[in-house]
This record gives sequence, structure tokens and C-alpha cells, in this order.
Amino acid sequence: MTANKKTTSPDHPDVGRLRSRFHRRLTDDRGAALIEFSLVTLLLATIGLGTFELGTAWSDSQLVTQAARSGARVAAQMSDDPNADVRIVEAIEAALGDLTTADVRIVIYDAAAPDGAMDGPCVPANPPGKKGKCSVYDESHFTTFSQGSWDPGDRTTDLLNPVYLGVLVEVQRPSLTGLFSPLTFDMHDTAVMRAEPEAP
Repeated sequence: MTANKKTTSPDHPDVGRLRSRFHRRLTDDRGAALIEFSLVTLLLATIGLGTFELGTAWSDSQLVTQAARSGARVAAQMSDDPNADVRIVEAIEAALGDLTTADVRIVIYDAAAPDGAMDGPCVPANPPGKKGKCSVYDESHFTTFSQGSWDPGDRTTDLLNPVYLGVLVEVQRPSLTGLFSPLTFDMHDTAVMRAEPEAP
């Protein structure tokens, strides 16, 4: 007894349907893989750019802190020297490095208040500041300096009447990667030091 063996010709309709179904499935899998790859790549790129942006902002904030301290040290050392503000601005410029190309605001003020706070009118003041209370400078003074409203000669100090000088540094810069645009990074810090008294 011989068994009948059923064979399917390569041109049989069932074979064509199987090939078509396999091809569609393969195409669908490739399309899904491409979409998944694109989404994962976008997510990783966003995380990478965000990490870079925030890391750079943190590093820049440290430069701003260093700049305020450097300026305050010079202010304490030079006190009423006629060139005090020039040297303070130079010290801040050196500490800020590449941040000097950003929007910069520097306030040198009388920190006589118990908490070293800035006098009210000086808080929103623009260059040159408020007479007898503060001098205000911006990034343009790194290249062309002009004396602010608070003359260094008014900062005379002695052992009985100490003068406390405050230096505020504010920096505003745009997003480096554009990831956070149109938002800007606003960094600021203040340092207060006692002016060194003149030798008797």
C-alpha cells in the first residue's frame, strides 16, 4: 500500500500567501524597531544635553561665587584708593573667565547694615549707581571703565569706624544647547568684607 504524499508547488496560492504574510511581518518589525531606536536616541540625547547644560550652569555659578569673593577682597584691601573700583572690576573679570561675554551686573555697596544687606535704592539700580550708597557696573566696563556713583574716597575707614563693603555679582546667560530656550540661567552671589583700616 502506497501512501499518497501531498506536495505544494512553489507557485501554489498558499505559498504566495505565506510569503506575503512573512514579508509584511518582517516589514512591520523593522518599522517598529526603527521607531523604538529613534525614541531611545531622542531620550538619550535629551538626557545628555540636559546633564551638560545643568553641569555647566553649576560650574558657572561657582565662577560667580569666586568672582564676588575676589572683588570683595580687593575692595577690603584698597578701600578708599581712587582706583579701587577699577581693580575690583578687573578682579571680577579675571574670575568670571568666559562669562564676561554674558550679561553681567556688579554692585559695590555700603554694607553697614547689621546683616550686610544692600540699601533699597541700590537693588534695582543701573550704572552708575546711587550717589553715596553704591556703584553699579556692567560687562561694558570690562573694556571701557568709568567711575560709578559711590566714590572710593567716601569709604575712609579706621579702627573706631569700620566700613563694610559688599560686592554683588549677577550673571545672566542663555542656554548653551538651546534645550532650555528661551529661558536663561540667572546666577548671583554676594560677598561682604570689612575694609582694612589705614595705618595710624
